[in-house]
Amino acid sequence: PDFLVRMTDGTTVILEIKGYLTDEDRQKHEVAKRWVKAVNNWGGCGTWAFHVCRDPQQLARELRFLFPPPAQAAD
Repeated sequence: PDFLVRMTDGTTVILEIKGYLTDEDRQKHEVAKRWVKAVNNWGGCGTWAFHVCRDPQQLARELRFLFPPPAQAAD
């Protein structure tokens, strides 16, 4: 992967940055998705996710959408 990102909720995201996807990339992504499903099912390594970002300028927006920050408690 290009990056492993630890989100504030503790989820570890396997992050790929790809502009153009080849068949080999798609196969690798499917393997990563299967691995994430298996490791989450096992439960011994926390929560994992996989994400492919096609436009790095939108990365922060995508991550906020997929993993919203925890709600702030009202005073």
